[in-house]
Amino acid sequence: MLTEFFMERAQIALSADARAFVGTLPEFPELRVEAATPEDCERRLRDELVRLLTLEALESPSFIPPVEATTKAADRNLRSRLLDSTLLRTDAVKEATNESQPAASPYAFREIIYEKSDFIARLTINRPDTFNAYSSATLKEMTAAFRDAASDRDVAVLILTGAGDKAFCAGSDIEQHSREHLNHPDDARRWFDLFVEAHDALRQLGKPAIARINGIVAGSGNSWNLACDLAIAADHAKFAQIETKFGLISVGGPPQWLPLMVGERRAREMLLVGEPISANKALLWGLVNDVVPYAELDAAVNALCSKLIDRFPESLRQTREQLSYWKDAAWQATLEQTREWLAAQLASDEAREGLAALADKREIDYRIFRTRDAHVKPANSKLPSELEQTSASQSASVMTAGQERDCPSCGASGLPAKFQICGLCGKKL
Repeated sequence: MLTEFFMERAQIALSADARAFVGTLPEFPELRVEAATPEDCERRLRDELVRLLTLEALESPSFIPPVEATTKAADRNLRSRLLDSTLLRTDAVKEATNESQPAASPYAFREIIYEKSDFIARLTINRPDTFNAYSSATLKEMTAAFRDAASDRDVAVLILTGAGDKAFCAGSDIEQHSREHLNHPDDARRWFDLFVEAHDALRQLGKPAIARINGIVAGSGNSWNLACDLAIAADHAKFAQIETKFGLISVGGPPQWLPLMVGERRAREMLLVGEPISANKALLWGLVNDVVPYAELDAAVNALCSKLIDRFPESLRQTREQLSYWKDAAWQATLEQTREWLAAQLASDEAREGLAALADKREIDYRIFRTRDAHVKPANSKLPSELEQTSASQSASVMTAGQERDCPSCGASGLPAKFQICGLCGKKL
């Protein structure tokens, strides 16, 4: 490709006043770009080069860019390619359409940005309007990107982050849950399978992953932070497990991994109370490795990447596998239970009320859910103690018409046939 040929000759250096990096090309003295980092400078220079080649090729088919004399055979071949104006025109137009996307990614992603350069893969959840909440489509794209990074030998480390400066990830897409998963347990299970598939791809990456925490980390958004090997947070970031505030349950990550990372008591505080904690408290608890001002976040993450790149790859892989033992064990041990708990909770009144209140932006009367069943009585208005004498005669009545069954201990009726335990007295059916 012509662009790569000329970019090999690119010159990027710090400006005289040390305020920016300047990029130039010897063959194109009219091209000069400035950027805050060498990476951004190279990216801008590449974009300007593609634009110039495209304009020249379209306006003048006989245009031949100047090339320095060389004795290398490979360069002679490239030089002969430049003499073919038809090839020049075709290549330039093709590159102009393709290189506007991340050059290293063969995927047409819509909800993430995936780039690879200098041994680093960068995956950005690109849904800033939803505080980078992820949908089913996001999960599919993340899975594809994780697998690509895992199979690419030129990738030594992966950075996971969110678009903008407000949120790393606000968890799963609440609108999708409300629209597709409430009272639809099979759809909820299918969604959870996508979630597990993406997490498995990240856990099995085979190389270190760094969470670049650029803002709010809420709900299952924290599962991505916990799944990464290391994390650096901006000082304005906050962490909150908000599920119990909205009738949901935390699945796939926080309940299994938070106790390992921050301790049992702190994990219970985060998951049960649901109040946010600051970035500094997250650092104190061990939830992140470092906290820096937002303006220094990229520099800190890149510095950590450089250290990991300068380590033996197989040594890193094996060490990472051993460190992941307890996380993997906890993940696998609770996976099926978690899947069913999620489907059941999304079919509950609590989830319906919580998601509705969130959509309507209104307060929730939590206490009504504690008092509404306070006066429920067992069958025949008898207390469990009064029924103990007749429990033997009722034991034969385990199934009623249709798909219901009775409790032989307390006499409650109308229980779903799949229930193994009575929801009223807690006895086994």
